[in-house]
Amino acid sequence: MTTRASRKSKATSSVACRPLGGLPGPRSGRLHNVEIGKQPAPPPLMRALASLPAGRLGAGVVAVGSMLLIWHVMSLYFRPWVPDIGATLTAIGQQLQSPGFWDNFVLTLGRVLTAFVAASVVGAAIGLLIGLNERAEAFFQPLLALALAVPDPVYIIFAILALGTGETAGFVALTIAVVPFVTNIVRSNVHARDRALDEMAQIYHLPRPVRLMAVLVPQLVPALLTAMRFSFALSWKLVVVVEAIGQPNGIGSAIFHSFRQLRMREVAAIAIIFIITMQLLERGVLGRIEKRLLRWRD
Repeated sequence: MTTRASRKSKATSSVACRPLGGLPGPRSGRLHNVEIGKQPAPPPLMRALASLPAGRLGAGVVAVGSMLLIWHVMSLYFRPWVPDIGATLTAIGQQLQSPGFWDNFVLTLGRVLTAFVAASVVGAAIGLLIGLNERAEAFFQPLLALALAVPDPVYIIFAILALGTGETAGFVALTIAVVPFVTNIVRSNVHARDRALDEMAQIYHLPRPVRLMAVLVPQLVPALLTAMRFSFALSWKLVVVVEAIGQPNGIGSAIFHSFRQLRMREVAAIAIIFIITMQLLERGVLGRIEKRLLRWRD
C-alpha cells in the first residue's frame, strides 16, 4: 500500500511540474490603434525634460526656463507694468555702467553686513542665555513670543518715528527685527543638545569655559550656521524696505524712486542685480564657511 501511494504521489507531482504548453503566449496586434505589448511614446515635453542633465543642474535649468516663460507671458499681458526681458537686460547693462548705482550698492551692502553681524551676535548670545538659564528663559520667553509675532515693518515704522530717518533708526530697526529669529533658533537647539555630554563634563569637573567651548559649542555649530544664514537672508530684505521707507539713498531708495517715476525697467534691473549678488554672497561665502566647519560629518 505504501509503495502504491508513493508512486501515485510521484506521478501527480511530475504532472503538476510539467510545463503548460496549452496556455497562449503574449498576443501581438493592435487595439484601438495602439500596439499591444508596447508602451505609447511620451509627449515631446517629457522627452525634452528627460534629455536634460540629471540632478541639480537639470532642475535649475527647468526652474530658470519656467521663470523666463512666465515673465515673457506676463510682459505680453501686463505692459507696461511688467517690462519685457530684452528691455530689462538693456537696463541691467546701463545700471552696471552707472557710478550712482555702485554708490548705492556699496552703501546698502555696508548696512546689510552691519545689521547681519549685530543681529547674529546679539541673537546668539541671548539664545545661549535663555537655553542655559531657567530664570532667563522665564523672563525672556514672553518677550520672545511677542517679538516673533510682531510684523517686521512695525519695528521699522516705530524706529523711524522715534529716531528719525538717519542711520541709527535703520540699524536699530533691523537689529530688533532680526534678533528674535536668531534667538529662537539658537535657544531651540540648546534645549535639544545631548544632556549626557553635560553629565560627563560635570563628572570630570571640567571648568565652565572648557564645557562651553569643547562640549556645548560643537553641538551648536549647525544651529549657529543656520541662524547666520537666516539672519543674512532677512537682513538684506529688510534693509531694502528700510531704505525705501525712510532713507534718501541706497538700493531700496533707488528702487522706490524709479517706481515713483514709473520706470519699471529700472526697478526690475536694480532688483535683479541686487538679488543675484546677495544670493552669491550667501551661497558662496556662507556656504563655504558652512562646508568648512562641517567637514567632520563627511
